Amino acid sequence: MENDNRFVGLILAAGYSSRMGAFKPLLPIGDMTAIERIAVTFKKAGILNLVGVTGFLRERLSSILAKEEITEAFNQNFERGMFSSIKVGITKALSERTRSAGSPETPEGYFLMLVDCPLVPPEVIHLILMQHKEQPDAFIVPCFRGKKGHPLFIPAQYAEEILAYEGDGGMKAITNRYEDRLVRLEVGTEAVVLDMDTPEGYEEVLEYYAKQGNDDHRIEEELKGKRLFLIRHGEICQHKEKIFLGQMDVPLSDRGREQAAKAAVELKQYGISTNRIYASDLSRAWESAEIIRDRLNPQAVLIKEPKLREMSLGDWDGRFISEIRTEYPMEYQKRGEKIPLYKLGNNSENFYDLQYRAMKGLQHILEEERKADNPCDDVVIVAHAGVINVIRSELNHTELDEEIRNYIPNGGIVVIE
Repeated sequence: MENDNRFVGLILAAGYSSRMGAFKPLLPIGDMTAIERIAVTFKKAGILNLVGVTGFLRERLSSILAKEEITEAFNQNFERGMFSSIKVGITKALSERTRSAGSPETPEGYFLMLVDCPLVPPEVIHLILMQHKEQPDAFIVPCFRGKKGHPLFIPAQYAEEILAYEGDGGMKAITNRYEDRLVRLEVGTEAVVLDMDTPEGYEEVLEYYAKQGNDDHRIEEELKGKRLFLIRHGEICQHKEKIFLGQMDVPLSDRGREQAAKAAVELKQYGISTNRIYASDLSRAWESAEIIRDRLNPQAVLIKEPKLREMSLGDWDGRFISEIRTEYPMEYQKRGEKIPLYKLGNNSENFYDLQYRAMKGLQHILEEERKADNPCDDVVIVAHAGVINVIRSELNHTELDEEIRNYIPNGGIVVIE
């Protein structure tokens, strides 16, 4: 791709890497470190103006920054978090432009790349630039299965607003002001959402790299010749009024146990061929799976899959809906208007996040089935309404917004062939 000096690649590498337990910028991926790999991606995409924001252990990055011709922007207040690094990076980019021969006086836009996400291919940068040409005033975020990834593209017109902002919420607070100008660009590559913030995430990045960016067999291929049974857990013990129920662990009621037993009777009518049953690790799903197993095939093995948990609702989880409606009227209204996209803070999920996680769980289950000495014709999963609907949307290629509104009764069975 041709070099384009109108844009700046901001590489954030200032944090403590505390959750990872090792210095993320220098973690090896193949024959390069994470920060080198990101620099190479930008250069292959024609983005040569690179700014690396450093902080913790900055001295360990100096030789790589020099070798890759990355301008350093040192954030001496890096402990204040990512948004402080974004500000430092933009400030440095603006000051450097005045001294860069042949460059416009100010950048046309910034690619915000975390060092945590080292496998984004150059083609994604190119797709974002194409979208920017069509919508020059839009923030652009690449997505995989609807889940937002990196890099975030920031048009230059918002730079001063970002630099002036001192409130809560950081970069998300800025993009929330312009929801109508945030483009979610589906790019079809999982690399944009792979994040090595933890050792587990790093292992996933290495695994993906080893496959040279090629996803394992498509899930539809893995399911050929099989039947997928998705069973919703039985009813939970009831509260005095309706609650928001996500990952709060609540046991089955007596009626819920009856519903699970009835589901087992219905499953028998399908002539199911399996000696394994998979389930969410939340009590209501796991207990339902035990009841189903005991009546369907007592010799079957029960296997927990945490990725099949219900959606995380953050601070709202387990609270009465009436309380939420009273305390957060605007947020509650916003959720109703944008159910698939709505997310309450960084500690919760929306339906696209749930879909990505649930499909990863299903992929893991199918991999285990493929490796098994006695693979089964039927895959039986006991989970939650949200999980079942997002899986059904993905496999049936239906609109997520429509699918998640479909009601599945407790003990209900969804069959996908």
